Amino acid sequence: MIISISGQRDIKIVGIVKALKSYGDLVEKLIRDYNFIEILLSTTNEDINGIREFIKAPFEISLDDLEIMYEQLMKNFGETSVPPEAYVRAVKLADERGLKIRGIDIPEGDYEDLYVKFIDIKDLILLSLRKNRLMKKKWSIDNPEKTSLEWDKEISKGGYRRLENEREKFMANQIALSQSERILVIIEIERLSGVINYLKNQMPEYKFQVI
Repeated sequence: MIISISGQRDIKIVGIVKALKSYGDLVEKLIRDYNFIEILLSTTNEDINGIREFIKAPFEISLDDLEIMYEQLMKNFGETSVPPEAYVRAVKLADERGLKIRGIDIPEGDYEDLYVKFIDIKDLILLSLRKNRLMKKKWSIDNPEKTSLEWDKEISKGGYRRLENEREKFMANQIALSQSERILVIIEIERLSGVINYLKNQMPEYKFQVI
């Protein structure tokens, strides 16, 4: 899904399924078709530097149990990649073209503080219990975006939902603060709706349109 936000600045926000390699093609097409000045990723600047190292010399990235389960689920829709191919293509093309690129997610130290604030022992226990249910659940596999949203609905509950709300608010604020004239934002589909809702409140003079 791609949202176009028009006003004093031209902003394109593309919602991706992070696990699927095919979204790298979509991101590359957008970068080649539009004359963007800045690219914003729903990750941190530290992760962007890590992706640069991965591009130079690919290395294996370890995943936790939930990440492995999610990746296996997404294999129903095509080839998967870690780190997300959409991010890899964005970093590679931005560096090749001399475009500004930065992460808009909550920095690691601040994220850890919020994690401690919102996630309690009850949340941890319930998440552990959900793992068994997730393994047995029959997922609708009509399309990857719908399935990703269903997955997120199962995972992001209680304190985890409040933590994701903070991420959405933070990322929306970072987008609103950017002063570049033409911006591409690449964000996981699970956070797209929340970010857009926050942006509509922060940028009421802009026109929002699905393209």
